[in-house]
Amino acid sequence: MGMFKDLRDMKKMADQMTESMGGKPTLRDTVRDGKQMMGVAQQQLSQVQQMQGLANDPNARIGKALINAIRDTGMTVNEDPVVEFQMNVTDSDGSVYAVLHSQMVSRLRVAAMQPGSEVAVRIDPADRNRVLIV
Repeated sequence: MGMFKDLRDMKKMADQMTESMGGKPTLRDTVRDGKQMMGVAQQQLSQVQQMQGLANDPNARIGKALINAIRDTGMTVNEDPVVEFQMNVTDSDGSVYAVLHSQMVSRLRVAAMQPGSEVAVRIDPADRNRVLIV
């Protein structure tokens, strides 16, 4: 009996929240939105794991990158923005190539990563378009 009362109370709270936001979504809408949020969270976790792997890879190449442009993706991780960078990467062998790269950046470091800035990067030896700003 208590479980049904808890479910009813949760439904009332959800209804109050949706009314305060100006609409009343259906259960299908709520489930769809939850799935989308889980998908985004899984994608972010995967990116973080890939970046950690590159940061710890002893075979990663060291290079530098000139930031040409930055764009806020609208996503945040622990209140830090995920930023998209257009960069010209210079590999340790001297080759230069363009990369479009997204990475979470501390809010405290965003100001130092503006167009025209040069940053150190680690380059994946298997895919040189996969880089990590360090």
